[in-house]
Amino acid sequence: MIRPLVLFIVFLLLTGFAHAQNALTGRVYEDKTNNAMPGVTVRNIKNGAGIVTDRTGAFSISAKVGDLVVFTALSYAPDTLYVKDLRYIEIKLVPQSKMLNEVKVTGAEVKLGNLKDTRPIGPLGGQTVVYQTDKDGNYKGGLSMNIFDSHSAAKKRERNAQIAADEGTRTQIDSIFSPTNLKKYIPLDGQEMQNFIILYRPDMETFRSSEFNFAMYLSQCYKEFMKTPADRRKSKELTEIFHQQDQ
Repeated sequence: MIRPLVLFIVFLLLTGFAHAQNALTGRVYEDKTNNAMPGVTVRNIKNGAGIVTDRTGAFSISAKVGDLVVFTALSYAPDTLYVKDLRYIEIKLVPQSKMLNEVKVTGAEVKLGNLKDTRPIGPLGGQTVVYQTDKDGNYKGGLSMNIFDSHSAAKKRERNAQIAADEGTRTQIDSIFSPTNLKKYIPLDGQEMQNFIILYRPDMETFRSSEFNFAMYLSQCYKEFMKTPADRRKSKELTEIFHQQDQ
């Protein structure tokens, strides 16, 4: 006769096995340094699940064979994984280059800095051409044309790109410095957690710095925060004083 304790152990093993079959686990590293990467956003496109890697770069996300899982981090090229199986996996993200490749101009292309005008010339192409004349207005052969002014258009694209980049950074900071994610690393809750986030949420310049390390930054901020008396840490007055000083 099988004892109840044995049945219970078997149940736990089967439950754990079933859970493992429904989750993709692994760790994210930087390609160049092999350093673990905390704060990487991991999202399953198929089922909508999303998490952020912990301070060791580890993750576990709901997934099954055939799903697509995307790994994204600021200043790194995103990586998309097709889930062939649910074995432990290591992902390496590659830093994105901030340098733009120079555009090489060939044929009838007209070089405009990093832009180029490839519009066809002539009546069938729709671009206006003007025959050159002398000072008396007589045709002297050859063609002249005015290249369209792309400076304002380029500036507008740069502004839109910067706005999109800033929005992406704010979204990533909000995700990493959310109460749900921070509870994985620091034992705070309620008003005390809200005070911590308001006081120590990094600005975009700090977050984008190549020297920014999430685990180190969080550890330093938490140690500084704990120097404040417990009653003040849990009080709404703490953030009110902070806002007054900021003004």
